[in-house]
Amino acid sequence: MRRVAISGLGRIGRTLLRLLLAEPRLEVVALADAADAGTLAHLLRYDSVHGTPAFTVTAGEGCLHLAGRRIPLHRPAASMPPPFSEAGARLVLDCTEAPTSRAEAARHLGGGVTHVVLAGSCADADRLLFPGLNDADVDWEWDQIITCGSATALPLATLIQVLDGAFGLESAFSTSVHSYTSDQRILDLPHADLRLARAAALSIIPTPDSAPAEVMAALPRFAGRLAGLAVRVPTPDGCLLDVTARLCADAAPEAVHAAFRAMAAQGNLVEVLDEELVSRDLLGRTASCVYDPFLTRCPDPRLVKCFAWHDNETAHAARLRDACLLLLAGGQP
Repeated sequence: MRRVAISGLGRIGRTLLRLLLAEPRLEVVALADAADAGTLAHLLRYDSVHGTPAFTVTAGEGCLHLAGRRIPLHRPAASMPPPFSEAGARLVLDCTEAPTSRAEAARHLGGGVTHVVLAGSCADADRLLFPGLNDADVDWEWDQIITCGSATALPLATLIQVLDGAFGLESAFSTSVHSYTSDQRILDLPHADLRLARAAALSIIPTPDSAPAEVMAALPRFAGRLAGLAVRVPTPDGCLLDVTARLCADAAPEAVHAAFRAMAAQGNLVEVLDEELVSRDLLGRTASCVYDPFLTRCPDPRLVKCFAWHDNETAHAARLRDACLLLLAGGQP
């Protein structure tokens, strides 16, 4: 069993904790967050999006009792990383989004902690890892600070990979129809991005999207061929990825469907819908790319427009879990 710790129990951290407690190959040995144990226990028990967990949750003195286990909870000072190594953690999953540089993330290393996986983007991380897509690029010994990029990056990379593998990709433009996030305001209040300053639940809000740049960084063969933007919409979770791609070979909707079904048969990154659903129906799914064949269009043989759904909390947390398993196994499943 591989011992891990989680720093930051926000939306992604709590969703990740649910997944890790159900993963028999991992043991969560310590947690850290600025909030107190009682508040965190309440937010774990009563989640407005994902409902109640399948395990018991109670607060203790300096700990949380989860599924009958006592897990220490640290409330670290800003200048000091949590003492995760004292609990025997080998890997830290940092979901605070506070480390924006390798140097900041590396403060977790030492005392037995050999790797750090970041839930957010980090420009100078040792590796941008898309589990299931570029595992072979990772140096499992020397790449200690890992990021899996933004929640939209791997869904986009997966969709692009399928199209490129089946037909060759000349170029693509993506629009991420994305639920609002904690970076936005619930009422009109100051923000560095004036559109994100507006009330999140009242408007459709265009915003830049880092996912195309992250895909090109992780998969350099697509360099210069991707661009995109995001549109935040008034839902709390769930996204629809809209990609218009120019292909190198002729395609028809049936051939595009077949390519995604073939990828779905190979692992856990892709699912293919067999009925017409909406975002609320797809919450809780761990696949990064839930391809919707009912929406695919081919205006001409080498131009395809296709769509894929993803739960931007659950699927992102699932890939963080996968990265953790890969790193602790030295790249061996």
